[in-house]
Amino acid sequence: MLKKTGKRKWIMISAVVLALLNMLAFYVIQNSLGLAEAIRNTKNKSALESLQQKEIFSDVFSSFIFTLDIFGLLFVIYLLIKGLISILKNSTSTKK
Repeated sequence: MLKKTGKRKWIMISAVVLALLNMLAFYVIQNSLGLAEAIRNTKNKSALESLQQKEIFSDVFSSFIFTLDIFGLLFVIYLLIKGLISILKNSTSTKK
């Protein structure tokens, strides 16, 4: 097992990385709004295909990041419930 300070270090690093990924995902979403407008106004077929590929990438990337967010939240909830159960077990098992 990792020491407590090691666990806190990894938790902080993962929180910072997740925050940076969220900022990047919001930036990509902002740019994809411009892509949607450009797709509507483009007549050139090769440019249209390129824009559509960029739009698909932005959709997939942002969906992946938001899925990571949901996974992270569920994992934190799991850890909180696990900690609560262990605290309750320890408090009731000391009385005999």
